[in-house]
Amino acid sequence: MIKTIFNNRIIDYFAHFFLIFSYLFVFYFSFKTVLHEHSYSQIFINYSEGFIKNALLGSLVFKLKDLFNLDFKIIVNLFFLVFHFFNILLFLKIIKPLINFNKFIYIFFLLNPALILFSIYDIGAFLRKETFTITSFLFHIYFSQLYNNGLINREKYSNFFIYFLGPFFFINSLIHSIQILFLPVHFLIFKNNIKNNYEKKNSVFIIVFLLFFFSQFIFYQQIPSDILYETTIEKLGSFNSQFNFTKAPFIFLNMSIIERFAATVPYIKDIKFVSLYLISALIIFLPLVYILKKIDTSDQKFKFSYTFMSLLPFLLLLFLASDWGRWIYIMAMILVGVNLQFKIKNINEFNNGNLLNLAIFILIGFYLFFYNLSHCCIKNLFFYGMNQNIQLLINLVLDNVKIIEHIKY
Repeated sequence: MIKTIFNNRIIDYFAHFFLIFSYLFVFYFSFKTVLHEHSYSQIFINYSEGFIKNALLGSLVFKLKDLFNLDFKIIVNLFFLVFHFFNILLFLKIIKPLINFNKFIYIFFLLNPALILFSIYDIGAFLRKETFTITSFLFHIYFSQLYNNGLINREKYSNFFIYFLGPFFFINSLIHSIQILFLPVHFLIFKNNIKNNYEKKNSVFIIVFLLFFFSQFIFYQQIPSDILYETTIEKLGSFNSQFNFTKAPFIFLNMSIIERFAATVPYIKDIKFVSLYLISALIIFLPLVYILKKIDTSDQKFKFSYTFMSLLPFLLLLFLASDWGRWIYIMAMILVGVNLQFKIKNINEFNNGNLLNLAIFILIGFYLFFYNLSHCCIKNLFFYGMNQNIQLLINLVLDNVKIIEHIKY
């Protein structure tokens, strides 16, 4: 009976059901109300006043509104529904090989609050534009995994990188400029796989793409935030009354690196803020590194220097934006991705003695069910993770809460 329950196929079905249901559960509320006002405010940045950063998604939303006259909430959530769904499927594909070696480790990655579940454990991270950049990253890891497992050849992998990932990367950069920070990890994964054996046509394409990619930053216009804000309010019309539309995302558009650093300094000086996020980082990365060290990929490795260079842009981002939870989440996803892109040979057992193993499992279980990584403005570490979502579901079934007001951030 137990073997049947823990059958690989059953676990795989459960993982798909659990993640899809969990996300649809949050989308149920998100289609009904504006869950997070700042998220919506940055989504609506658009090109109506000129070619500015981070405006492609907002322009598409307004264009679809003009064409089909749908509610803004429906249009916005449909975009994120599609890409969150992609992320779920890609993430499950990437961690699937773990089932054959160690089901506990597979479940650890599945339920980890700093990985695929992060976006629904903190509503402030649910409708954020890095969702699209995570999709491009997971696509790359998945195809790299196929290549390193011998399921596709070098030509197919190179074609994917150049003709699919390249354009997707460029489009994402128009949605959010954070995409540029993923450039090192994508390049290093490609370099590690190709082993410097670049075909001439591929090298030419990459050079042309990089020139085209970086040229956008030359043509971006500096339009006063007041003008952008007022124009967007007019375009929103009556929908503006449904939430507190904030000017903050428009102000950040025109800020220099020095100005962004100055705006982040008060958070860096806040001892409670820094200490709680430092503890969060330790809680997340210590078990993550401990588990990843047990995964043997034989001679296939992602160099430590490559990993460091992949994470470095997001470490520096901690000094330029106070949403530290979002950057920790991205770094955790990168760390897992670059390690699981290779063919797994074996997973080392937990040979620490029964008592120590029990303590490790209890601590990890507590972490999976009761820890919460706040996207910003951290106030607590525990008892707002999966346990809260389960409690909300029970209350919803029993009709004990006003569901909309309960889930709003």
